[in-house]
Amino acid sequence: MARELAKQAWFVRVVTTEEPAAVLVFAVGVATAEDAIAAIFERPELEVGDEVTSTSQLTSIEISSYGLRPNEVRTYGRRIYNAAVNRWTLERGTIE
Repeated sequence: MARELAKQAWFVRVVTTEEPAAVLVFAVGVATAEDAIAAIFERPELEVGDEVTSTSQLTSIEISSYGLRPNEVRTYGRRIYNAAVNRWTLERGTIE
C-alpha cells in the first residue's frame, strides 16, 4: 500500500534569538502558510522570540521527493552563520 502524501506543504524558515543565532527550516504538510506556522509553535527547537522569516509553498514534485505526509512536521537541520565563509552553514553536532 502506498503511503499517503500531503496535498499541500510549506517550508517555514525561522531565525532563533540565541547567540549565535541559528536558522531552522521546517517542512510542514498542511494547506496554508498560517497552519504551517501554527504547527511549528510547539516544537522543542523553538523558544519565545524566535522569528519566522519566510514561508514558501512546496510543489507536488518536492512533496513527493521528500515523502512528506499530511500534517507531518519535519526539520531540515540547524544552520549557523559562519563569518569565515560569509554564509549560513549546517551545524554539525556531536553525538553524546
